[in-house]
Amino acid sequence: MRLQTASLCALAMAAAAFQAQAQQPSVGHVDAYYIPKADLEVSEAGFTGDDDGDGFGLRGRFNATEQVFISAEYQAVEYDDSSLELDQLRVGAGYILPINTTLNFVGQVEYISAETDGPGISSETDDGFGVHAGLEAALAPQFSLYGSVGFVSIDDSDGPEFLVGARFQVAPNVSLFADYRATRFSDSGSDLDLDDLRLGAGFHF
Repeated sequence: MRLQTASLCALAMAAAAFQAQAQQPSVGHVDAYYIPKADLEVSEAGFTGDDDGDGFGLRGRFNATEQVFISAEYQAVEYDDSSLELDQLRVGAGYILPINTTLNFVGQVEYISAETDGPGISSETDDGFGVHAGLEAALAPQFSLYGSVGFVSIDDSDGPEFLVGARFQVAPNVSLFADYRATRFSDSGSDLDLDDLRLGAGFHF
C-alpha cells in the first residue's frame, strides 16, 4: 500500500512538473529549414528573365526581456539554370507588443548582408537594412500564424518585403513551420523579385 501511494505521488509530481514546463513561456527558439522552391525574376530595359532553385537556412530568436528580442538568420540559395548563389545574413532586434492574450504586434529592424557568386561573375557583397511590422496570432495552444510587411534596402536597391507563415507545436520544445517570403527590389528601372518557400523545424528553449 505504501509503495503504491508513493508511486502515485511520484507520478503526480512528474505530471505537475511537465505541465509547468509546458506552460512556461519560451525564452527563444532556433529554426532549421529547407527551401524547396526559390524563384528569382529580373526585369530590365524590356528584358525579363527568371530562374529557380533551392537552398537552406538557419534562424533564431532570443527574448532579452518579455518584449524585446534579438534575431539572426543565415540563408543560402543556389539557382539551377544560372548556378547563381545568393547568401543572406540578417541580424536584428525587435519589440513585441501584446494586443490581447492571443495576438501580438511585432516590430523589427535588422542589418542585412547579401553575397552573390556564380560562374563568370566575381563574388560581390552588399549590405543594408530592413524594417518590418507584423502580427503573431495564437489560434490554438499548438497552432499559430504570423505575417509581416517590411521595407528592405540593400546597396542601391530597395523595396517591400512580405512574409506569411504558420507554426505547429508538436511538443513543448519542438515545432514545425512553413512560411513564404517575397522581396521586391527596384533600382533605376531594374527590378529583382525574390520568392522563397521555407519548410522547417524549430527547437524551443
